[in-house]
Amino acid sequence: MSIVYRPLEQKREEIRLLDLEAANELDDPLCGTLRHVELKGAHFSALSYVWGDPDNDRSNIVIKYERSAREYLASKLPGKSRQTYVHSIGSSLARALRHLRQKYGRITIWTDALCINQDPLDVRKEKDWQVPLMKSIYSQAKEVHAWLGPRYDEEAGSVRSINAAFDVADKTWALSERLMGSPDRLPEESWLEVCFYLASTQRLSNQTQPAWTEFSIALRQATMSDRSLHSELSSMRTLSQNAYFSRMWILQEMGRARTSTFHFGPKHTSHRRIFLALSLANSLRDTHTNPQNGPISRFDHRFLGCLTARTMCMQKRSLLDVLGGAYFNDPPLHQASNPRDIIYARLGLAEMSGGIRVEYALSVADVYTDASRFLLSEGFLEILVTFRPYNFRKSVMDEGFPSWAYDWSKKGSNKFAKYTASGSTSQRVAIASYPHAKYKHALIMSGTSIGNVRATMERFSATVLASGLHERTVKVGNLRAVSEEYSPEKKKIIVETIAHAYLQLGIHISNMDIETLFEPRSLPLASFWSWWVHWIASLVSLIDDAEAQEPGVRSTSINLAELLFREGPGALNSTSNFKRFGTKAGMLALVDYQRWTTLLGRESDRYGPDDSTISQFAESLFRSAWGMRPAILHGGLLGYVPEDTRPQDDVVIFFGVKAPLVIRKVARDAYSIIGPAHICGAMQGELIHAALSSSEYKII
Repeated sequence: MSIVYRPLEQKREEIRLLDLEAANELDDPLCGTLRHVELKGAHFSALSYVWGDPDNDRSNIVIKYERSAREYLASKLPGKSRQTYVHSIGSSLARALRHLRQKYGRITIWTDALCINQDPLDVRKEKDWQVPLMKSIYSQAKEVHAWLGPRYDEEAGSVRSINAAFDVADKTWALSERLMGSPDRLPEESWLEVCFYLASTQRLSNQTQPAWTEFSIALRQATMSDRSLHSELSSMRTLSQNAYFSRMWILQEMGRARTSTFHFGPKHTSHRRIFLALSLANSLRDTHTNPQNGPISRFDHRFLGCLTARTMCMQKRSLLDVLGGAYFNDPPLHQASNPRDIIYARLGLAEMSGGIRVEYALSVADVYTDASRFLLSEGFLEILVTFRPYNFRKSVMDEGFPSWAYDWSKKGSNKFAKYTASGSTSQRVAIASYPHAKYKHALIMSGTSIGNVRATMERFSATVLASGLHERTVKVGNLRAVSEEYSPEKKKIIVETIAHAYLQLGIHISNMDIETLFEPRSLPLASFWSWWVHWIASLVSLIDDAEAQEPGVRSTSINLAELLFREGPGALNSTSNFKRFGTKAGMLALVDYQRWTTLLGRESDRYGPDDSTISQFAESLFRSAWGMRPAILHGGLLGYVPEDTRPQDDVVIFFGVKAPLVIRKVARDAYSIIGPAHICGAMQGELIHAALSSSEYKII
């Protein structure tokens, strides 16, 4: 019989606590008492864990639900002061509770699955005000117990590895004590700095605290010298990949905790020891700088989110800082079973979170729209230049989702945030009622049009697939995303494609040169070259057509080099190279396989036949075009625009927005954002000046 929850008093900030009874044996039945208390002044610990599979390996807990003295006396028919329930819980929670009572005996603990009414049909909507209260619950708990497992279906090898990781954490701590003294004496903020500098794979130097840099270097060297410890570091990879660290809610739970203890079965250790060891392993995971460390490759860095969360909480950061920082996080991202919690779980990290309300009855789209409205109203316009050319995963949004809102359920690229196309202008956005839009709101912004799209070239994805590269290569924009062997049939098609593209350019190439492209390399160079020659040939054709239709147009070919090299190394991405390869002859040199490594001029020796350098260069050219299609605007401006762009779409520089946006008229007085664009000669504010006329746009 499931628990029939009695209402909590919101004004008194009541919570429920579980008094878990002790037991002689691990497998003894779980028993406890559930009671209501005011959060202020309550004494308890809190549990942080992964809910796990809701359907398999469930357990029962016998719950005595205690009425408060006030409830008992106020009842007309008092009867018993307790009601007993046999309540079903998931295996992860059951295992955590069993091990906690074995270690601590009788314990008073708060756990969301039992202490909050999780019924989605709860008419009192208790969850809507208890979830924001979790910030205070985890802050007030005397200790947070982080349960890592093992799961009911955990493989034996994984169990051994994580047990070993706990031992590594203790050994790393002992090693750090010899180097630093007692790390326990460090203030929490200083300890967090130590972990961040230790975790860095870039070997950063801390000028304000050189001791942290010295300690990080010494600890790495001592670990590499300790054969026993170094050989055990591979276990940290398994620990980093534990499902616990992928969970969104741990950011608040770890961020707000006074102190926390990690548990894996009977093993346990402090959060400081676990995170110090994970930080050390993270810094040694790069197999290029440390070839001996192959065993800890594929390391998951999401544990760093806990350190960031603790730092934010200690520094009392604003909600704008919290959500803005989350926008720039690199994948893999933390996950939540309820997509609303991607926002709600972060609210507790902010010192004040009044800008967004918690309301689980809202649709996911409404929650994300609320978060976007908050960010835009605070001047965080980066979400408008989010680049999502392809769907990495299925979105939870529908077609009516506002084009100005950020879909937090799937990560986009923020590569356009590095530009300053709007110069020093600023934007005061407004969200206005717009009854014709599905979500009834429009974003009102000011900007200036720099031209309509006159002509476009082929889509990047179409040219890549035609060159023989795998579909996944298109989606992730990485030439090495899929490793495929060239079958005789595929090789023949690629050779013919390359020869045809060179014929279009009027260049002779021998079969011998084409054959060298199939030599074993770390990337599919033949397929890349097939795409690259096709891409250049199409660009040359586009420019020839533009200059024929509009004589006297400004030199678009010089701008072309800016597009081709926009994701290239710094030495490539220079004005001199733009001029050098901006001519038609210069562009043709870009497809001369024998000479293309001279692109860096004086730096060319660094870009010789070495496979890794060729790979990096090829990747940069590929990534520069990823998700785009070349286009020419009326007036002769050349640029890369999103693949979905059509002729007559408008390109606008909105004040305060870092990249031009392609917009499309979808109603008499409203537009939809297609995506950010790279327009040559506009990305550093060159087209913005004081006398510029502007228009107001309504975006839905």
